[in-house]
Amino acid sequence: MKRYPLSKEYVKDLNENPYVDLATEWSVRFTPEFKQHAYDEYCRGKSIREIFTEAGFDVKKLGKGRLQNFRHNLMVKAGEESGFTDKRKDKDQQAPPSTEAQLQKRIRELEHRTAYLEQENEFLKKIQELEKACSGKAGKRK
Repeated sequence: MKRYPLSKEYVKDLNENPYVDLATEWSVRFTPEFKQHAYDEYCRGKSIREIFTEAGFDVKKLGKGRLQNFRHNLMVKAGEESGFTDKRKDKDQQAPPSTEAQLQKRIRELEHRTAYLEQENEFLKKIQELEKACSGKAGKRK
């Protein structure tokens, strides 16, 4: 889908809308409150177009693609534990993972890899046994 920039005038209008966190020529970031409101209304049967129109947005200027992407992202975010909060803001406030947590993660990764390699090794052994059995039978037939 081709992307179209928003006009400078419309970006200015969007930034004045209380439901917009930040708008640029290429993107619009909506507030978590608007996302929750939109999700609730969508679950009640309203279309995304109706929700945006009622919130004071010009849906023609936003474009069909942005509305479709908003709806898709809304459904994805609704199923996540963090919900509609903007994770980008929280990253600055989060403490870096502790060394202990990093070590635990690395141990889990290595345990998973070890189990995978053990399964692969057993599989290869079975293939070798089958090949030996097949080659032995082929030699007896001659």
